[in-house]
Parts: sequence; C-alpha cells; structure tokens
Amino acid sequence: MKKLILGTIFLIASLVRLSAADALALLVYTEPVNGQDDMMKVWITAASSTQIEYKTTPQSLNRNRIKRTTVKSVYFFEPPIFKEAVELYESRDYRGAREKFAECKEAYDKLDNLKGNYGTLAGFYELETCRKMFDLESLKKLLDGYQFGSLVRGHQRDQLEVYAVWDAVRTKSWARLDSLAQEVLEKKKWIGAHVAQIKYCHGLALEGLGRDTDALIAFNGAFTADYTASEELTQAAALACLRIIKANDDVRLAIQLWGTEDEDVNSPGYFLLQEGVAMCDLWTKSLGGGKALPSEYASFLRYREDSKPKVQPKAKPAEDESGEDAPEEEEG
Repeated sequence: MKKLILGTIFLIASLVRLSAADALALLVYTEPVNGQDDMMKVWITAASSTQIEYKTTPQSLNRNRIKRTTVKSVYFFEPPIFKEAVELYESRDYRGAREKFAECKEAYDKLDNLKGNYGTLAGFYELETCRKMFDLESLKKLLDGYQFGSLVRGHQRDQLEVYAVWDAVRTKSWARLDSLAQEVLEKKKWIGAHVAQIKYCHGLALEGLGRDTDALIAFNGAFTADYTASEELTQAAALACLRIIKANDDVRLAIQLWGTEDEDVNSPGYFLLQEGVAMCDLWTKSLGGGKALPSEYASFLRYREDSKPKVQPKAKPAEDESGEDAPEEEEG
C-alpha cells in the first residue's frame, strides 16, 4: 500500500513537472545585493512585468521574489528537453522535434515575458518545424497565438516577417504574393535562408500566374541563395523547376525530335531539356540527400547529350549509270 501511494505521488509530481518546469538561470543584479555577489544561480518559477519568482535550490518549497528593476539581465541554461528537441530538429525529424518543442514551450510558458527564455525560443522552432514540413495550416494556427516579444535574435524576428509570404502561399493568393514577395525582398538586407524562402514562394506565385520563365528564374534564385543550409527548400525548388520543364511545350517538341535530322540544338526547348537533365544528375549526386529522384522525372536522364543516337542520313534518290537521274516512265 505504501509503495502504491509513493508511486501515485511520483506520477502526479511527474505530470506537474511536464506542465510547468523551473528554469535554471543566472540572475545578474544592477548592483551587489547586501554587499554580496552581483549574480546568483536560481531556479525561476514565474515572472511578471514587475518581479521574478525563484528558488535557490531545485528541491526547495520556498519561493523568493525580486523586483525586475534590480535585475540587470537573466541568463538561462539550456534545459534538457530543449536539447532533445534540437537534436531531433538537426537530424531532420521535424515531426518528433515539433512535439518536443511544444512540450518545452508549455513547460516554460510562465516565463514568456523574460527575454531569452526557452519557452519562447521553443515556440519559434515549433513554427519552423511546420514551415520545413510545408504544413502551412498548422503554421498559421500556431503563429496566431505566438508571443514573440521575448525573442532575442534578430534573424529569428526577421523570420516572423517572412511568414507573411508563406501565408500568401497558403491561401494561393498568387497576384498578391507576386507583389508582396518583391516588396519584402527589397525591404532590407536578408540572410540567405530568408532570401531562399522569399524567392521560392515568389516562384510558386509566378508559376500560378502562368509566367513559367519568370518562375524558373525565381526557383533558381531560391536554389542558389542558401544551398547548404536550406535542404528541404532547395529540393522543393529543384522539383518545381523539373515540374515546369516537363510541362513545357518546347521541351516536349525537343524530346520528340531527339536524335533526328530535324532536331535543333539551339532551340529553347533543347536548352531547357538539358537543364532538366543537369538538375536530375545533381539530385542523384548530392541534392537529393539520399532520396530517390521522383519517378516522373527519371525519364529526363535518357536525354543526356553523350547518349544521343547517331542520326541516320536520309536515302538519296536513285541515279542511272551515267550519273543522271533515271527518267520517269511515260504512261501508256
């Protein structure tokens, strides 16, 4: 019976721990308190706009409060749950990472008005997992309730602005997205990851508007803007290029005339066909990250220039022994 009671208490304590956690942090005072050190390691349990509540040991039941005006800064130690989430995120298990980030966000939700807290940071990465999975409906829902005031890093705050471009993709507002992407791109000097996103979304708008050539330029811009860091986006941009190339009428004609005397190697269709071949080769070598090239684009690999069949010359009309064309027979 005693073991059962203890087990129940432990279970309840664990559930409480999941819903709200104490954040290990370092408080730096504006000036030494009572002539002692000007900093102290604490476990923060809650914070308001005027004060911070904390414990001096993780097991303590006592709560201390300090006015925020006496605190110069707060440095948080990375909690284990956030570290687990980041490991999943970096291994590209975005679904698993999203669940962990959501747990972390909930555990530290009482600290969302302290800059640099891991609850707010986890909320940001929860948004990013949705974007990387192209789950734009979930991204919109989470973004509507996200409190970003305590987000510290500039590039993360900039990402929140880029989400407006993704929302236009969600609603397929192609005309609005065409102008919005150009406006946002000219707004400031963005890092490569943001440029890649804006150009990719712009490419979708241009494709939706039937401006395929401009769409290819935009997708290629996304492809090159942040090649090493945005693998999912780079792959999506490459597949978008292949999608447009495959549907192009000039490319279809180039395929029809492949290896014949009527083939024009200087035609736009031939050029785009070879672009498609090069993109497929790049996918196989590195871009795909080990993923197989989608079957609908595998046929491009038949049209490598080094595997083109030799053109057979057309047969010449027959000549008589004198070297002159044989006369036609007169009708009866």
